[in-house]
Amino acid sequence: MNEVVIDDSQREMCAVLVMRTMLTDYCNDTGVSFNDVFFRFVTSPAYKMLFDYSTGLWMEGPDYLRNIFEDTMKTNLNWYGAFAIY
Repeated sequence: MNEVVIDDSQREMCAVLVMRTMLTDYCNDTGVSFNDVFFRFVTSPAYKMLFDYSTGLWMEGPDYLRNIFEDTMKTNLNWYGAFAIY
């Protein structure tokens, strides 16, 4: 069987798709605006993890990413302060 080689542009495309889907689902579930959630996410450790391709988070689904995002918000409450949305 041949091994499939995935380059960083493909990883980025997957990461962006998972991120967008997660954020849209989050907005639909919570009523928080997309812009607010987007800002909170891109300033979170979960965002850094998603785009650090060595973590493999880019291969996971939006529900898993949401769990990571919510967990990092809870453990980094001081980082978010008034931005906490859980």
